[in-house]
Amino acid sequence: MSIVTEELTTAQLMKLAADYNAQRVTLTDDERAELVALLKKRASEELELGQEIECETVRVVRRVTGAVGVYFKS
Repeated sequence: MSIVTEELTTAQLMKLAADYNAQRVTLTDDERAELVALLKKRASEELELGQEIECETVRVVRRVTGAVGVYFKS
């Protein structure tokens, strides 16, 4: 059973992504792809153009063009 679900809030998804980036949690390639896709979907729905959110080492940016990027700091 995947720990990445639609029921998670955006804050929970961001925390999960930060935990994954800090290697506190392990995700399969499919789970990681689903996590990034959900973050992009939520950001396009919840963020205004040009707005971004950050949690520890993960940043999600909605550009003024509408494109959404998910960035992991190393």
